[in-house]
Amino acid sequence: MKSKISILYFLFFSSIINAQSIVNTESMSSKSDSTFVFTTNFDGNYTTGNIELIQLNSANQLAFKKDNNLVRLFFNYEYISQDKEIISSDYTSQLRYSYALKYNSIYSFIQGQKAVSLSLNSRYLIGIGYRQSIFKKNKNYLDVAFGPFYENEMYLKNSEEDVHVINYRYSFSSFFNFKITEKLENNTVIYYQLNSKEFQDYRVYLEPKIQYSFEHVKIYTTIRYRFHSTPYIQIKKTDSQILFGFSYDLGFN
Repeated sequence: MKSKISILYFLFFSSIINAQSIVNTESMSSKSDSTFVFTTNFDGNYTTGNIELIQLNSANQLAFKKDNNLVRLFFNYEYISQDKEIISSDYTSQLRYSYALKYNSIYSFIQGQKAVSLSLNSRYLIGIGYRQSIFKKNKNYLDVAFGPFYENEMYLKNSEEDVHVINYRYSFSSFFNFKITEKLENNTVIYYQLNSKEFQDYRVYLEPKIQYSFEHVKIYTTIRYRFHSTPYIQIKKTDSQILFGFSYDLGFN
C-alpha cells in the first residue's frame, strides 16, 4: 500500500469572480497504480491594513483501487471573507466509481454542492458515463467522455425569489495532457453540459494548466473559465480565475 500526499503551501496570486457550478475533478485525480491514495491541496491568503481579506481553499481526494475497480471521494472547500463579510463559503463533494476496460472505462457519480457566492443553496447530481482513450503514449494522452446526469438545484432558499430547478443534462468532456519537455507539461480539461430539453441552456468549463516539476516540488499556473448561457438568477454568465502556485509531494511505502 502506498499513499501520496500533495500539499499546496502557498498561493502566489488569485483573481476570482463568482465560481460557477462545474467542478474539475480530473486535475485532482492521481495517476497512480497504488491501492490507496490520499491527496490534499491547501492554500490561503491573509491581508490586513486598509483592507482585511481572508481566503482559504482546500481540495482533497481519497481513492481506493482494486483490479479494474476505482473508487474516489472528492471534497473541495473555499472560504473568502472581506472586511468581516463572508463572500464565499462554498463546498463540493463527489463520490465517483470507475471500471476500467482495455482502452476505456465506464463510471458513475453522486455529487453535492453549495455556493454562497452564487446564492446556490444546494446542487445535487447523479450520473453515469463512458470514457474513451483516443491517444496515449507515456504521459501524453487524449481522452473523451460522454454521459447523462440528473441535476437538482436550489437558489435563494427561504426568500420570495427562491428558484428550484430540476434538469437532465448531457455531459461532453475532453482531457488532454502534453509533455512539452522532460519536466514541463500542459494539462487541459474541457466540459460541455447541455440541457436535454432546452438546448440554449448549456454550461462550459475550460481549464488549461502549465506545470513544471522538480524532484519533489511542482510549480504551476492555471486559468479556469466557466460560462452558463442562461443563469437562473441575476448573476454573471462568465466567471474566470487565475492561479499561480506550487506544491510539495511526499510518498510513503
